[in-house]
Amino acid sequence: MSKLLEPFSAMFGIFTDKRKANKVYTNLMPSLEFIMTIKGRNSAEARGLLAILAGLPASGAKSVNFAKKYLHSPDGWKDLPANPDDIPFGHWH
Repeated sequence: MSKLLEPFSAMFGIFTDKRKANKVYTNLMPSLEFIMTIKGRNSAEARGLLAILAGLPASGAKSVNFAKKYLHSPDGWKDLPANPDDIPFGHWH
């Protein structure tokens, strides 16, 4: 991706760099687990964290696959691995 488009992609939650996406994912997961347990999936906080999570995978089919597997199902988030390197091929970067 061109350097010109990077600020826009970051603004819209598209992470083109796997290293950055992995770092955000790793930092986000403890908060997601806590909020989902305490406040539930329908809370504003949980929806916000899930929206951030939805923007982390590479765009295209990988993003769609990630959302189908982990975000659309009410309990799909529970299947998310602690380490983003353990996310199956075709669902991440």
